[in-house]
Amino acid sequence: MESLDQKRKQVAAEIDSLSRQVEEMDGKIRAYLADRQNRPHPRHLDLIEKIQGYRIDPSITTKHLTTMVDNLQWKVYYSKRVWKQLWENAEAQRRTQMPNAPSYVESAGRDHAEDKSRAKAQYSVDTLWEIQKEKLRVYGSPETRESKSEFKKRMIQEYQKLSQHKKKDQEIVLTFDRESKHCKLDVK
Repeated sequence: MESLDQKRKQVAAEIDSLSRQVEEMDGKIRAYLADRQNRPHPRHLDLIEKIQGYRIDPSITTKHLTTMVDNLQWKVYYSKRVWKQLWENAEAQRRTQMPNAPSYVESAGRDHAEDKSRAKAQYSVDTLWEIQKEKLRVYGSPETRESKSEFKKRMIQEYQKLSQHKKKDQEIVLTFDRESKHCKLDVK
């Protein structure tokens, strides 16, 4: 009996911890959107997925624990909507603040801008590579079947293809395909 109570307390503590993570995520997202170069990606979609898939072992479930999970899942549902709006607003602001280089800019200035653009893209692909490695670890497959350079090449090709066909209100997102054990880009 004591073991059952202990398990229930552990589940309640885990639910409370997830609830705090949702509250903390808001600040992490805002910080990242304000300074993408120096702040780590908040990985909020992983937290959302974890909470939406959270289940209690039926042998220890109680009405109180079920209510806690329901409240947590509703909390993350509404937070997800807020975070999506934050993200969209930040993207819209970035698009309006991107200065158009005037035609009289010297070649060296354009080269510098292109280098900065490439550095951002490099950072993004490196981040995606790390996300794929983490997803593989989480799903129990420590090895990837492609090298980092193959991954980068595939991501760039997928991005170019999707960016040509996506609509203005759509964004390119990273998804993980459990069957192929690869991250893929998709339009949402």
